[in-house]
Amino acid sequence: MRAGTTVSPPQIAGDESFDVLAQKLATYLTQAIESPHNFDELKKVIYGRSLRPLVRYLVDEVHHEGVVSALIALRWHFSSCVDEDDRGLNETRGLACEIVAWRFVAHLTEREAIDYLCTELPPNINGGQATSSASAENGEIQTRDEEASEQTPLLDGTENVDDSFYDEDDDIQDTTTVFSGSLDAEFANLNALEIAAIAGAKHFLSEKSIQRVVNGIWKGDIIFWYQTHGQNPTLDSISMHSTKKARLYNKNKSDPYCRLRVPLYLKVFEVFFFVTLLAFYYAVLIPKQSERFTIQETLLYVWLLAFSYNELGEFWDAGLTFYATDFWSSWDLGIIATGLASFIARMVGIFGNDERATTISFDILSIQALFLVPRVFSILSLHPYFGMLLPALKEMTKDFIRFLGLVAILYLGFDTTFTFLARGTYSFATMNWLLVKVFFGSGYLGFDVADKVRYSAL
Repeated sequence: MRAGTTVSPPQIAGDESFDVLAQKLATYLTQAIESPHNFDELKKVIYGRSLRPLVRYLVDEVHHEGVVSALIALRWHFSSCVDEDDRGLNETRGLACEIVAWRFVAHLTEREAIDYLCTELPPNINGGQATSSASAENGEIQTRDEEASEQTPLLDGTENVDDSFYDEDDDIQDTTTVFSGSLDAEFANLNALEIAAIAGAKHFLSEKSIQRVVNGIWKGDIIFWYQTHGQNPTLDSISMHSTKKARLYNKNKSDPYCRLRVPLYLKVFEVFFFVTLLAFYYAVLIPKQSERFTIQETLLYVWLLAFSYNELGEFWDAGLTFYATDFWSSWDLGIIATGLASFIARMVGIFGNDERATTISFDILSIQALFLVPRVFSILSLHPYFGMLLPALKEMTKDFIRFLGLVAILYLGFDTTFTFLARGTYSFATMNWLLVKVFFGSGYLGFDVADKVRYSAL
């Protein structure tokens, strides 16, 4: 944004597709935010000058239920462009999206906040329109670029030299306002809160106005299903006539069966389920009766089958993108995979009279404890202290996996060196196993064989 110029709010009619709405908001934020700032600077300094006019316009003039979802989706979009930006400018724009969304929700009533935060995006039925719009804009940009030639002057006399000199963004091709894909397709059937979880919009989710809605969903004060027609068209229930739409819970108009979907109650049932599953698990492994299929083993696999069916339902309801954000999803898949492998090996052992397959079945089932025991204690993640440790553990795991690549390279170098030095004294397999022990802390073994390796090299 040039010095002395202001950016006009985008013209939003209210009937735009989600991609078009996001495109208009992205254009404004790209023009309004042209220098990197941290979150505190955006709130205290930049908000009043560049973001408040947009918030006022959205509150007073715009009536589009996808506004909050579009802003949070842009948070994800700008974050995905960080690798192409060495100044942190796109990260600043992403934080600006969080601030605008938060301030917008703060101006809404409770009923309106529920509608904006909990309304799901429809399936991608307008993707073609958004793509055509973006293609048209790209065509205009390409046409303007083709008009320039070697005969075009570097300065046409209309640019201010001082402004263009200090505006470093003019020298960088800005592609953040043109979407290479479709945000509508990326976040179809998700609401603003789910998109915020995917985008990592922690500042947005931590605000009190948003936390009130989140706590309402957790405790069951906000429900998502009600019956539109039938015998009781005003009854909150789950049936073939029910429609998914967020609304406040009314005890007098609610089917008691619907309360089983309250997240708080679901968590209680989940803990009870995992404790029972762990009890069956120990009841099978401690006696280890491989000759016949016991009642405890039958109940264990019935519980695992029920757990697999429930996990498939959760995946179907949430979708791949949102399902992958759950820290415990990988542990659940580990439980299902080991249980399935153990069951297959067990069937092969019983019907084929294969003792080795039966032994393998119990060995695989023993591995399941690596996933099942931590999953039983996942209830601790609801505590603030342990809840903060999970994101840290997730990032530490990612860093550790990256570090393993460097360790593998170093190990390959040492392995090649000492294998050739010990040639004639130690075999390739023996030297490799010795180096593995050294790498895992048994360094004294290296001193024991150092003389033999040295004389072998001589």
